[in-house]
Amino acid sequence: AWQLRLADVVTASTVANASTESTAAADRSRVHWGLVLPFSLITSVVLWVLSGPQFVFRDAAGAGTELYLQLLITPVIALTAIGFFTVARRAQAGNGTPRSLALVGGLTALTALALSRAVGDSDFRQLAAGHLPLLAWAAVGICLTGVRAGARDRFAFLAKSIEVVVVTGLYAGATVAFGGITTALFKTLGITLSESVIRLLVVGGAGLMPIVAVATVYDPLVAPSAQDFRRGLSKMVTTLPRLLVVPTLVVLAVYVALIPAHFMQPFYDRTALITYNGMLFAVAALMIGAIPVHADDLSADYQRWLRRGIIAIAVLALLVAVYALAAVFYRTAHDRLTINRLTVIGWNVIHIGVLSGLLYRQITGARDAWIASLHATFSEASVAFAAWAACVVVVLPLVV
Repeated sequence: AWQLRLADVVTASTVANASTESTAAADRSRVHWGLVLPFSLITSVVLWVLSGPQFVFRDAAGAGTELYLQLLITPVIALTAIGFFTVARRAQAGNGTPRSLALVGGLTALTALALSRAVGDSDFRQLAAGHLPLLAWAAVGICLTGVRAGARDRFAFLAKSIEVVVVTGLYAGATVAFGGITTALFKTLGITLSESVIRLLVVGGAGLMPIVAVATVYDPLVAPSAQDFRRGLSKMVTTLPRLLVVPTLVVLAVYVALIPAHFMQPFYDRTALITYNGMLFAVAALMIGAIPVHADDLSADYQRWLRRGIIAIAVLALLVAVYALAAVFYRTAHDRLTINRLTVIGWNVIHIGVLSGLLYRQITGARDAWIASLHATFSEASVAFAAWAACVVVVLPLVV
């Protein structure tokens, strides 16, 4: 009799909890999707307009060379994302509206400054195209976590950022394919769509997707560390980097072993040097994707081997970073200091500091706190990345 009564209680409790969770999920869904349409449309229209032939950088002869869009795409997406998050959290106490307004003003000012400098300087234009996305990402991160965020919240934002990028790429790829198929279908009927309409289908269609991706994977009413990392695409995005740890380790080990046979190549070959620096960013992204936000997501054995793999990758990446820094110093000493070289030197120093700090903490810290230690390392790294990106855009053009 007691068994039946307790079973009834458990069943009723389960049903009530499920009902509560379903209601909460529905509420969150209503908040997300009720706002996603207007903000997606804003992003789409702005990007479509900026893709027009009138918004181009021109050379000395007056010929258009590159679109403004290559600089403005990420700031535009970040500004609409900040607006989306702010409006979605408007009913919450301490919703951060003043902070969001300050971020919008600051990012707009930095973007305008970068654009004005890029108009007459093609070298700076390339730097701005690579660093404005970091500033846009940092602005969204501050909007969501605040300035004094804890290490786990900041790391969770980094992990979710990777997921948003992956989902945006999938969605945008589908819309670009749709635009291409639509154009081809009309062409079979002898109808040639205008350049403006094609841009609307391709650029405008893809421009709808970033806010849709954000609404799909991120709940603005919940702290970054409380986001769902255990189901659906979130699980895939975290599983893939973990599967790539071993192949990455093998590739890095083979490459480092072959460096002595080709030691001087990056000292004379600029392309090789760029590849090394790109690899360092890829390694950082791989580590962020592979490290769990919550320790209980992985078994003890899995954690032990993952930790060993990350440490080994960090050691090899540190060797490559020091090697690349030596090559930059050599090229600078035998030529001159340029803004590009100073930028690369700064990034190499930051990567060396991050990897060295990671290894020091893993070697000297408690093993059962290795995940928290990595969270702290990449939390600090994100601040350094954003600070150096701002320095490249604002300060370096004044001193080099």
